[in-house]
Amino acid sequence: SMEIQFHGHQTEITDGLRLKATEGVQKLVEHLGRPVDADVWVDEDGVMKTVEVVLHAPHYDNLVAKGEAKYHEAALSDAIAKVDAQIRKLKAAKKKQVHEAELRA
Repeated sequence: SMEIQFHGHQTEITDGLRLKATEGVQKLVEHLGRPVDADVWVDEDGVMKTVEVVLHAPHYDNLVAKGEAKYHEAALSDAIAKVDAQIRKLKAAKKKQVHEAELRA
């Protein structure tokens, strides 16, 4: 099963943010098609809030993305969207490899 570790630095991680992060990571897991563990790093620097999402998926390098916004929720959404874009690229590249291998066969 999926495990998400939350790390707060000089900031409070609300239940709402935890829930949103869990739902977001769940969506990424569905796109990736394999179970992952995730680390969510929550930080703030003055007005700017940052959220960094790190996915640990078997047979993949870690997928890492950072979002920055006035609010943690928006920073989280940004980070999740960035990881999602990385997953799409990876899947497209994998498909291409399989296709090229078939052409060579």
